[in-house]
Amino acid sequence: MSGTALRLSKISKGYGTSQVLRGIDLAVDAGEFMTLVGPSGCGKSTLLKILAGLDQPDDGVIEIDGEIANQLRPSKRNIAMVFQSYALYPHMRVRDNLAMPLIMANLPFAARMPVIGGLVPGTNAKRRQINAAVGEVSTTLGIEALLERKPSELSGGQRQRVALGRAMVRQPGVFLMDEPLSNLDAALRTQVRTELVELQRRLKATFVYVTHDQVEAMTMSDRIAVMMDGAIVQIASSAEIYAAPADIRVARFIGSPPINILPADIGDQGEVRLFGESENLRTDLMPGDRAQIGIRPEDVIVAAQTTLRSACSPHEARIRLIENLGNEVILHLNIGGETEVTARLAQREWSAIRESSSDPNLVRVGLPPQRFLVFDSTGSRVQTEEIRDSKRLEVVS
Repeated sequence: MSGTALRLSKISKGYGTSQVLRGIDLAVDAGEFMTLVGPSGCGKSTLLKILAGLDQPDDGVIEIDGEIANQLRPSKRNIAMVFQSYALYPHMRVRDNLAMPLIMANLPFAARMPVIGGLVPGTNAKRRQINAAVGEVSTTLGIEALLERKPSELSGGQRQRVALGRAMVRQPGVFLMDEPLSNLDAALRTQVRTELVELQRRLKATFVYVTHDQVEAMTMSDRIAVMMDGAIVQIASSAEIYAAPADIRVARFIGSPPINILPADIGDQGEVRLFGESENLRTDLMPGDRAQIGIRPEDVIVAAQTTLRSACSPHEARIRLIENLGNEVILHLNIGGETEVTARLAQREWSAIRESSSDPNLVRVGLPPQRFLVFDSTGSRVQTEEIRDSKRLEVVS
């Protein structure tokens, strides 16, 4: 099995007065694991249906391995789709569910009949080929022991493997997956997620995976396409999406706990001003412009009230909520009675802070400028440069 390259150009789709897709451009390399991620209603499932041929775009071009495929029927696109619902035939055994796509594609109607089918020339040979293909797929997925069962006798994870196997048996060039793990519990979702990644690498097939779960997107993909309001906002690796979001909507959507967004403005020399104080960052924005600063919770520095010295004016913060997750602690803080900030720190760091704290409800918070992501008033990220040496934060014992 080998992957198939896909290219979408200016794909638009609307239903009545509602515009669902707005000029989507997307190129997926052969053998790539591409994930479409975004909030519900952003158009990602509609885009998947258009790729599969289950829906038609109002405008734009679909290319599959360099050939225009707008008018190709779904059966001619060499694409298999795995849905959120497993869509297995409940009255059939697993073996028959796996074989059905090959039976429909390779056997004429008469050859499918229970009694007379064996009398049609060539049927028995094709049946043997189909059985061999089913055996190979079941071995790959580790479901050989399930072949004689019906779907009602399977667990959720087993049903998901059968649904995937039914797509695999056709040996498609592209797998389209529409939130296939959303019906599984958390532990099983993690297991199947790992299996899917290993399977994709083994098959070297092209995967286009749709999810609203950022953890799935970040851990499985070669690249991620973040969709918002019917448009692709950014396409990049998971590392780049997290560390260098191009848009404030991407920054807010990716990351748990969510990124902190703080109001800022631009000073007379183009410097970024936070809480009325100049930071050591300069942008190309005009003096007086409004800006927004993003800082990830793990980049917020927290110390006991009396132990943080900082060249960038540490702030006193009151603890609103403590989420103890075992290996780490999430602190929800309030600075100055108005600004809410979330910090993430290791359990051992938090224990040391509590031991040295004079007031269990107050801490000192440092916001290192070198970790800032600066966005303009429209939400687009802007480049920054340091004005002077980076300010240092020091925890004093």
